[in-house]
Amino acid sequence: MALNVQTVFARQFGRADNYRIPSVIRTKAGTLVAAADERFFTARDNPNRIDKVVRRSTDNGETWGEQIVVCEEVGESKNDGSAAIDPCMLYDESTDTIHMIYSHTPSGIGILNSKKGTGQDKDGNLYLFEGKKRYTLKNGKVYDDGLEDKDYKVADNGDVFYKGESAGNYKLNSGKLKELATSYLYITSSSDDGLTWTKPVNLNYQVKEEYMSFIGAGPGVGIVVKEGKYKGRLIFPIYYNTKQTFAVLMLSNAIIYSDDHGKTWHRGLSPNQTRKNGIFPINHKFLMPTDMITESQLIECEGGLLKLFMRNHSPKKLIATAISEDGGVTWKNYKHHKQLPQCICQCCVINGEDNGKPVTIFLNAADKSARRNGVIRLSYDYGETFEYSKLIKEGEFVYSCMVWLGNGEIGVLYEENTKHEEIQFVKVSLDYIKQK
Repeated sequence: MALNVQTVFARQFGRADNYRIPSVIRTKAGTLVAAADERFFTARDNPNRIDKVVRRSTDNGETWGEQIVVCEEVGESKNDGSAAIDPCMLYDESTDTIHMIYSHTPSGIGILNSKKGTGQDKDGNLYLFEGKKRYTLKNGKVYDDGLEDKDYKVADNGDVFYKGESAGNYKLNSGKLKELATSYLYITSSSDDGLTWTKPVNLNYQVKEEYMSFIGAGPGVGIVVKEGKYKGRLIFPIYYNTKQTFAVLMLSNAIIYSDDHGKTWHRGLSPNQTRKNGIFPINHKFLMPTDMITESQLIECEGGLLKLFMRNHSPKKLIATAISEDGGVTWKNYKHHKQLPQCICQCCVINGEDNGKPVTIFLNAADKSARRNGVIRLSYDYGETFEYSKLIKEGEFVYSCMVWLGNGEIGVLYEENTKHEEIQFVKVSLDYIKQK
């Protein structure tokens, strides 16, 4: 049986030749909102000009509306363009609000050369630099040691004006003032099923530490806890780097959470702060390359227990899992899942329902040597064991994201190959996965 594949993100719907990093959620109105990176100068990660875009479907993925720009960055070249990279969305049904986090970087900055620091003060105001001199940006005004410097004005998009004249943009090489050359975790929200989005808010001062250089989102989706002590908690997966030396990565993941519907955010501990390599505790600030854990997704198990599924750099080439009993603040039982091969690539996992009982659905490039062969799997014990599996995309298969559609169907948004020119959508039924 052939699956009906649709193209959701591509040049014919947008403004760029390359699209990456799928995220998709479903609202209580039944609207599907799909998000992606719109990458302007090659398909590569930052440094690059990368915007955040979405498309919506009001008929459960049968058709899709016009592309909407959620976050528009600036710049006219790969090395002089700012980025909003890697969307991760969740839907809070209690407030009918979609939240999206992503990582912002100024021109020339990516995961390998982000500087350590938050780039903000304790109140969330952005630091701007003129050489080594530091200013503070607050409500479009520039302050020097608490006093307003009236020579400067800054627009919402980062354009800088000095004595009434254009002075570049603080996100670009042209800026007379520049933001710290690091990674920033931003959040934007929509209360109308993805039609319009709020002005992005910088979360670094709430969830990033000064010893961190890179900080990134998910990518994929977050969850809202449905049961137990932490019911209503919003949770996003993130990961971060603790090394500043160029081309050296020491990556760990964690979650950020909100108990007030997204007004304030906190970061939990990383599994790398509680696990051991043999008998020795792992130092999450100074990691061996094989101990790195990065992009992750999570599900809620019975009673509000959380389970994290992680891309990792172990030579075992298996997805790692860990359990949290305190809403994502700490993690235990770190292990590699023997049924889940990986090629050091992102995975996705969600919960659904099969004839009244919970079912966990997992999808990734199920190959230990290359990003290929998208295999979807079903578990009836929250991912401890997987009873059914089905190859849904032979050959190249990269990042993906799933959404529960109801009526025994899953929506899959995925990168079909490493050219990264299109992102596809397909519906897959539980019955199809179970077929021999």
